[in-house]
Amino acid sequence: MPNKVNLDINDIVTQLEHLDYNYLVNTLSRIFTYSATFFIAHKAFKSYELHRNFKPENIQSVSIAPEIIQEYSSVDIKSLAAKNFGEAISKFAKVVIKKFPANDLTIFYNNINELTVKHKNFALSDSEADYIIKKKIIRVDGKNYLSAIYHELFHMSSSIFKDGICYSGFQQTSFKNGIINIGEAINEGYTQLLAERYFGKDNDDEEDEFEVDTVKQLEKIIGKEKMESLYLNANLLGLINELKNYASEEEISNFIFGTDFLFKHLYEKNILPFEKKAVLRSLKNVKEFLVKAYTEKLKRQLESGKITANEMSKELTLYIVSLGSSIKPRKHKYEFLSPMDLQDIISNVIGKRVEVKAESKEIKGLSAKGR
Repeated sequence: MPNKVNLDINDIVTQLEHLDYNYLVNTLSRIFTYSATFFIAHKAFKSYELHRNFKPENIQSVSIAPEIIQEYSSVDIKSLAAKNFGEAISKFAKVVIKKFPANDLTIFYNNINELTVKHKNFALSDSEADYIIKKKIIRVDGKNYLSAIYHELFHMSSSIFKDGICYSGFQQTSFKNGIINIGEAINEGYTQLLAERYFGKDNDDEEDEFEVDTVKQLEKIIGKEKMESLYLNANLLGLINELKNYASEEEISNFIFGTDFLFKHLYEKNILPFEKKAVLRSLKNVKEFLVKAYTEKLKRQLESGKITANEMSKELTLYIVSLGSSIKPRKHKYEFLSPMDLQDIISNVIGKRVEVKAESKEIKGLSAKGR
């Protein structure tokens, strides 16, 4: 490593040593604690499902994104306006065509020209809309459709079915042997993030807040334009390959399957103590992966001269703040990213020991008080 880089590393170690981690973690827990409601039935089955879902699978089984054959290159806005919910659909088409490069819109053009939109009463469901990939049909509850239709239109713009496999944004699902079902949490979170980014947030539903927060931090590692492009081309494998720049396959596998596990079980109300430990373990793995990968990215930018030690320290601090240190879905509170956790992660990445300026008694008190 060049001498200049050594000096920068020493500078950032000094700065990180002076961060008030206890204050930082205390602030995080106040800002990012939230509640969510989720109803569970058939507890015994849920318990079995939790343990079945907890074990990560091998991401080497993820299929390469299929070649997308362009069937259409334009849309008739007037014909879209004539469909059910036509005003929202034509608005969506105009925004997408303006905001995204044409070479990322092949799936969008292919699907929107064959799209059917139907009314459906979702009164007995948690959903307000859905998208059926094989049939290219969006079903929407007419009462609250604006809060859901843009989300489903992004699913439509990023989903294809080929050779028995559903490729949808960052999710792959199939009943075929040898194909793993993966990426639901990241896909749902990023779909909602895009809907909010380009069409605003029409409701205060916090149930998807964890997934949206997670993909916001993931996007900071990948880059906004690149991540949007991967999503619109249904390229989960491409996302995994980008993450390999900053983490091992095992770490990536644990991260993606950890988010899927939390997507299914984080909001459960009635869980046993040993099940709560499984949820907490997944939360810690997900958050620690993000800190490690982002720190690795910043370290490489520092080594290449793209950022200074001061800039790295500032960016890393902001990133840690944005991750939070605890959440409270329903009545269960989960704490993660303690000062010692942060110390170990950052020290391991930058190759220098970062000492937290806090007495062990203070750290214990912090944990005991649930800060």
